[in-house]
Amino acid sequence: MSWTGFMKAVNRAGTQVMIKTGHVEQTVDAEYDLEEKRFKAMETIGVTLHKELKHYLDSLRLLTNSQRLIAETIDSFYDAPDANSRDGISKRYLEVTQELNQNVLQELEGPYKETVLNPVARFNTYFTEIDEAIKKRAHKKLDYDHLRAKVKKLAEKPLEDATKLPMLERDLAALRQIYENLNSQLKTELPQLVSLRIPYLDPSFESFVKIQLRFFNECYESLNKLQNSMDSQLRQDYVNDTLDQSIDNVLHKMRELNITSLGD
Repeated sequence: MSWTGFMKAVNRAGTQVMIKTGHVEQTVDAEYDLEEKRFKAMETIGVTLHKELKHYLDSLRLLTNSQRLIAETIDSFYDAPDANSRDGISKRYLEVTQELNQNVLQELEGPYKETVLNPVARFNTYFTEIDEAIKKRAHKKLDYDHLRAKVKKLAEKPLEDATKLPMLERDLAALRQIYENLNSQLKTELPQLVSLRIPYLDPSFESFVKIQLRFFNECYESLNKLQNSMDSQLRQDYVNDTLDQSIDNVLHKMRELNITSLGD
């Protein structure tokens, strides 16, 4: 920061203190304050939206990878000579989860980034430029309030240099024009930007829903085909609400094995 910039920052900090203590009158534009508040709310939501959309994609990666790891573990249980009666069901389940993890999700990642993540990220890039304009407007307002208070103070007492007050008044008029131009522009364009969020994000929202639908349809179709290949007796027990009884019967047989009492 240059020396001039440093001094401006010091003067603005001093002006803020003087405003808080009531020694300097603050310029207030309620209409602008409302529009800035609405923009800041949209900015916060936009940043959160992009973060959650990225987290959603990471969650799908975690989900499909967890399915694959579970399938590998289950297959290791069934991968034994006495498990042939299962007719390779665990192996087919592993293949399904590998397909979902390696192909189905990866095929959707490109469209997801292109139509959902990237557009939201581009929308959020405008926030930096607008924040700079808001910051500039705030600085000019402080400069204007500071100089206005100074001119008012000088006008209330006689000066030895009669040319000083007219010079400061000209500076004040020029500074007021700069501030009002910035204020007017932001007050006009901030609500326009906020209103554009809906038509801009609508296509991404629609794409997000369609990608979700495709992913979960793929999961359903793949797992449903597998489910139809599973033990028909298990499906019948589930329908008849006797699956718990079947499991209890197996546990009972396990408890009858002598090996379960060796630790007593």
